[in-house]
Amino acid sequence: MFNKRNFRILAFGLALYFFITNILLGFYVLKAGSWGGGLKFLTNWNLLLNFIIAGCALLNEKDSKFVSYYFLLPASMVLNVLVFLLYWVIKLFGGFGATESGWSIFDVLKDYYMHFGTSVFLFVEVLFYSKPFQDFKREFSIFGMIFVGYIIWMEFFVQAYNDFPCGSVSCGYPYLFLNYLDIVGRLIFYVIVLVLGTVSWIGCRKLAKGPGFSMF
Repeated sequence: MFNKRNFRILAFGLALYFFITNILLGFYVLKAGSWGGGLKFLTNWNLLLNFIIAGCALLNEKDSKFVSYYFLLPASMVLNVLVFLLYWVIKLFGGFGATESGWSIFDVLKDYYMHFGTSVFLFVEVLFYSKPFQDFKREFSIFGMIFVGYIIWMEFFVQAYNDFPCGSVSCGYPYLFLNYLDIVGRLIFYVIVLVLGTVSWIGCRKLAKGPGFSMF
Protein backbone atom coordinates (compact mmCIF):
# COMPACT_ATOMS: atom_id res chain seq x y z
CA MET A 1 0.00 0.00 0.00
CA PHE A 2 1.32 3.44 -0.99
CA ASN A 3 1.01 5.39 2.27
CA LYS A 4 2.70 8.46 3.69
CA ARG A 5 5.77 6.50 4.82
CA ASN A 6 6.27 4.88 1.41
CA PHE A 7 5.78 8.24 -0.30
CA ARG A 8 8.44 9.83 1.87
CA ILE A 9 10.88 6.96 1.25
CA LEU A 10 10.40 7.32 -2.52
CA ALA A 11 10.73 11.12 -2.35
CA PHE A 12 13.91 10.86 -0.29
CA GLY A 13 15.40 8.19 -2.56
CA LEU A 14 14.96 10.36 -5.65
CA ALA A 15 16.20 13.46 -3.83
CA LEU A 16 19.26 11.55 -2.60
CA TYR A 17 20.10 10.37 -6.13
CA PHE A 18 20.05 13.90 -7.53
CA PHE A 19 21.89 15.27 -4.50
CA ILE A 20 24.73 12.84 -5.23
CA THR A 21 24.83 13.21 -9.02
CA ASN A 22 24.05 16.91 -9.43
CA ILE A 23 25.68 18.38 -6.34
CA LEU A 24 28.29 16.07 -4.81
CA LEU A 25 29.61 14.90 -8.18
CA GLY A 26 28.84 18.15 -9.98
CA PHE A 27 27.18 16.26 -12.83
CA TYR A 28 24.53 18.10 -14.81
CA VAL A 29 22.99 17.78 -18.26
CA LEU A 30 24.35 21.22 -19.19
CA LYS A 31 27.93 20.13 -18.38
CA ALA A 32 28.65 21.94 -15.13
CA GLY A 33 32.24 20.70 -14.99
CA SER A 34 33.70 24.08 -14.04
CA TRP A 35 34.04 26.35 -11.02
CA GLY A 36 30.97 26.03 -8.81
CA GLY A 37 29.99 22.63 -10.19
CA GLY A 38 26.30 21.82 -10.16
CA LEU A 39 25.60 24.59 -7.66
CA LYS A 40 26.08 27.12 -10.42
CA PHE A 41 22.45 26.47 -11.28
CA LEU A 42 19.35 27.53 -9.37
CA THR A 43 17.79 24.17 -10.26
CA ASN A 44 20.35 22.45 -8.06
CA TRP A 45 19.84 24.91 -5.20
CA ASN A 46 16.20 23.87 -5.43
CA LEU A 47 17.11 20.17 -5.50
CA LEU A 48 19.35 20.67 -2.46
CA LEU A 49 16.56 22.32 -0.47
CA ASN A 50 14.11 19.60 -1.53
CA PHE A 51 16.65 16.98 -0.43
CA ILE A 52 16.93 18.59 3.01
CA ILE A 53 13.15 18.70 3.38
CA ALA A 54 12.74 15.11 2.16
CA GLY A 55 15.32 13.98 4.72
CA CYS A 56 13.62 15.90 7.51
CA ALA A 57 10.22 14.51 6.50
CA LEU A 58 11.63 10.99 6.73
CA LEU A 59 12.95 11.75 10.22
CA ASN A 60 9.47 12.99 11.09
CA GLU A 61 8.24 9.45 10.42
CA LYS A 62 10.30 8.27 13.41
CA ASP A 63 9.60 11.29 15.59
CA SER A 64 6.33 13.09 14.90
CA LYS A 65 7.42 15.93 17.17
CA PHE A 66 10.29 16.77 14.83
CA VAL A 67 8.78 19.70 12.93
CA SER A 68 11.53 22.30 13.21
CA TYR A 69 12.05 22.14 9.44
CA TYR A 70 8.58 23.55 8.77
CA PHE A 71 10.01 27.07 8.52
CA LEU A 72 11.79 26.01 5.30
CA LEU A 73 8.62 24.87 3.55
CA PRO A 74 7.18 28.18 2.23
CA ALA A 75 10.49 29.27 0.69
CA SER A 76 10.86 25.83 -0.86
CA MET A 77 7.39 26.02 -2.38
CA VAL A 78 8.16 29.41 -3.91
CA LEU A 79 11.59 28.31 -5.16
CA ASN A 80 10.02 25.29 -6.84
CA VAL A 81 7.47 27.52 -8.57
CA LEU A 82 10.19 29.90 -9.75
CA VAL A 83 12.43 27.13 -11.07
CA PHE A 84 9.50 25.58 -12.93
CA LEU A 85 8.31 28.87 -14.49
CA LEU A 86 11.73 30.33 -15.28
CA TYR A 87 13.18 27.14 -16.73
CA TRP A 88 10.34 26.33 -19.12
CA VAL A 89 9.68 29.93 -20.20
CA ILE A 90 13.36 30.73 -20.77
CA LYS A 91 13.85 27.41 -22.56
CA LEU A 92 10.84 28.15 -24.78
CA PHE A 93 12.45 31.42 -25.88
CA GLY A 94 15.91 29.88 -26.39
CA GLY A 95 17.55 31.66 -23.45
CA PHE A 96 19.71 28.63 -22.63
CA GLY A 97 21.20 28.42 -26.12
CA ALA A 98 21.03 25.50 -28.52
CA THR A 99 19.43 22.34 -27.18
CA GLU A 100 21.84 19.54 -26.36
CA SER A 101 21.78 16.83 -29.02
CA GLY A 102 21.89 13.11 -28.43
CA TRP A 103 19.79 13.05 -25.28
CA SER A 104 18.61 9.59 -24.26
CA ILE A 105 15.16 8.97 -22.79
CA PHE A 106 16.90 8.85 -19.41
CA ASP A 107 18.27 12.38 -19.94
CA VAL A 108 14.80 13.62 -20.88
CA LEU A 109 13.22 12.01 -17.82
CA LYS A 110 15.89 13.54 -15.58
CA ASP A 111 15.21 16.95 -17.09
CA TYR A 112 11.49 16.61 -16.40
CA TYR A 113 12.10 15.42 -12.85
CA MET A 114 14.50 18.28 -12.04
CA HIS A 115 12.17 20.95 -13.43
CA PHE A 116 8.77 19.46 -12.60
CA GLY A 117 8.77 16.10 -10.82
CA THR A 118 10.72 17.25 -7.77
CA SER A 119 8.21 20.06 -7.32
CA VAL A 120 5.29 17.62 -7.40
CA PHE A 121 6.86 15.59 -4.57
CA LEU A 122 7.57 18.75 -2.58
CA PHE A 123 4.03 20.10 -2.96
CA VAL A 124 2.46 16.78 -1.99
CA GLU A 125 4.64 16.69 1.14
CA VAL A 126 3.84 20.26 2.10
CA LEU A 127 0.13 20.27 1.35
CA PHE A 128 -0.81 16.87 2.75
CA TYR A 129 1.75 15.97 5.41
CA SER A 130 3.18 19.23 6.79
CA LYS A 131 2.13 22.63 8.08
CA PRO A 132 3.75 25.61 6.32
CA PHE A 133 3.11 29.35 6.72
CA GLN A 134 3.16 29.56 10.49
CA ASP A 135 5.65 32.41 11.01
CA PHE A 136 5.68 35.00 8.22
CA LYS A 137 8.81 36.95 9.24
CA ARG A 138 10.95 33.87 9.75
CA GLU A 139 9.67 32.04 6.68
CA PHE A 140 9.81 34.98 4.27
CA SER A 141 13.31 35.85 5.48
CA ILE A 142 14.44 32.38 4.32
CA PHE A 143 13.09 33.10 0.84
CA GLY A 144 14.81 36.50 0.89
CA MET A 145 18.15 34.97 1.90
CA ILE A 146 17.94 32.38 -0.86
CA PHE A 147 17.01 35.03 -3.44
CA VAL A 148 19.78 37.46 -2.46
CA GLY A 149 22.26 34.65 -1.81
CA TYR A 150 21.94 33.18 -5.28
CA ILE A 151 22.33 36.58 -6.95
CA ILE A 152 25.48 37.31 -4.92
CA TRP A 153 26.77 33.81 -5.70
CA MET A 154 26.29 34.39 -9.44
CA GLU A 155 27.44 37.99 -9.64
CA PHE A 156 30.56 37.84 -7.47
CA PHE A 157 31.70 34.22 -7.59
CA VAL A 158 30.36 32.09 -10.45
CA GLN A 159 30.75 34.80 -13.10
CA ALA A 160 34.14 35.87 -11.76
CA TYR A 161 35.67 32.39 -11.89
CA ASN A 162 34.16 31.06 -15.12
CA ASP A 163 34.76 32.12 -18.71
CA PHE A 164 31.94 30.15 -20.32
CA PRO A 165 29.27 30.55 -21.63
CA CYS A 166 29.78 33.87 -23.38
CA GLY A 167 27.37 36.47 -24.72
CA SER A 168 27.77 39.89 -26.29
CA VAL A 169 28.27 41.62 -22.91
CA SER A 170 30.01 39.16 -20.60
CA CYS A 171 31.06 35.58 -19.93
CA GLY A 172 30.66 33.23 -17.01
CA TYR A 173 27.04 33.59 -15.95
CA PRO A 174 25.62 30.07 -15.77
CA TYR A 175 22.63 30.92 -17.94
CA LEU A 176 23.52 32.06 -21.45
CA PHE A 177 20.93 34.84 -21.69
CA LEU A 178 22.40 36.65 -18.66
CA ASN A 179 25.64 37.14 -20.60
CA TYR A 180 23.71 39.26 -23.11
CA LEU A 181 22.45 41.64 -20.41
CA ASP A 182 24.33 44.57 -18.91
CA ILE A 183 24.04 45.34 -15.19
CA VAL A 184 20.82 47.34 -15.68
CA GLY A 185 19.28 44.52 -17.68
CA ARG A 186 20.20 41.98 -15.05
CA LEU A 187 18.81 44.17 -12.26
CA ILE A 188 15.52 44.48 -14.13
CA PHE A 189 15.44 40.71 -14.57
CA TYR A 190 16.13 40.16 -10.84
CA VAL A 191 13.34 42.58 -9.88
CA ILE A 192 10.93 40.75 -12.20
CA VAL A 193 11.89 37.45 -10.53
CA LEU A 194 11.42 39.01 -7.08
CA VAL A 195 7.94 40.21 -8.01
CA LEU A 196 7.14 36.79 -9.46
CA GLY A 197 8.44 35.17 -6.28
CA THR A 198 6.31 37.42 -4.07
CA VAL A 199 3.19 36.67 -6.11
CA SER A 200 4.07 32.97 -5.92
CA TRP A 201 4.41 33.29 -2.14
CA ILE A 202 0.89 34.72 -1.88
CA GLY A 203 -0.49 32.00 -4.15
CA CYS A 204 1.28 29.20 -2.26
CA ARG A 205 0.06 30.58 1.06
CA LYS A 206 -3.51 30.63 -0.23
CA LEU A 207 -3.12 27.07 -1.56
CA ALA A 208 -1.71 25.77 1.73
CA LYS A 209 -4.23 27.54 3.96
CA GLY A 210 -7.29 26.56 1.95
CA PRO A 211 -10.20 28.29 0.17
CA GLY A 212 -11.48 30.07 3.27
CA PHE A 213 -8.21 31.83 3.98
CA SER A 214 -7.52 35.39 2.78
CA MET A 215 -4.59 35.73 0.41
CA PHE A 216 -3.50 38.83 2.30
